Amino acid sequence: MKTSIILTLSLVFSFFAQSQNVERYMQYHDTGRMLILEGKYDKAIPYLDTAINIMPYYPTIFQDRGYAYMQLKNYKKAILDFNHVLAKKPYMSEVKLQRGMAYYHLNRLNESEQDLLAVANSNPSKSREAIIYLENIQKEKELAYIQNQQQLDYLRLQVENERLQRARHREEVIWNTVVPLAFWTTVFLTW
Repeated sequence: MKTSIILTLSLVFSFFAQSQNVERYMQYHDTGRMLILEGKYDKAIPYLDTAINIMPYYPTIFQDRGYAYMQLKNYKKAILDFNHVLAKKPYMSEVKLQRGMAYYHLNRLNESEQDLLAVANSNPSKSREAIIYLENIQKEKELAYIQNQQQLDYLRLQVENERLQRARHREEVIWNTVVPLAFWTTVFLTW
């Protein structure tokens, strides 16, 4: 009897403590969101960090913090948050779009292209922004290809120049040693 009363009281107390955590996390999360809406991303992150410490299994907080990191151009941390969200909710195309954009800004074009193609194929409302980034990726890949071709052409030109210099050096050796030697040998033999 005593045990059941203690057990009941502990359950009620834990429920009350849990509900306080929900209210606390919501206060921090809401404050962080308001700061994001005001454009104060660096001030929003500590509030979102606190909300995550209180409620670490709620992916929306990670999504909001990832967005704040994106605005601060801290793309690596944004990708970590977006990865966390997508591990729990892989169907969220908005998060895939954000992660694709972050990958793009880190010049990780293949990963960016994968995310953006998934968004373009699955969510027509978000596909316009994804298509713009995909076009930029294509242009950057073409530019990289052209630069690689120019580097290859430059290297080929350098190799050809070295070959010509060696050939000129051999000719110079021939004209400076063999021809005079042949001349003096002829003069000596005809004397």
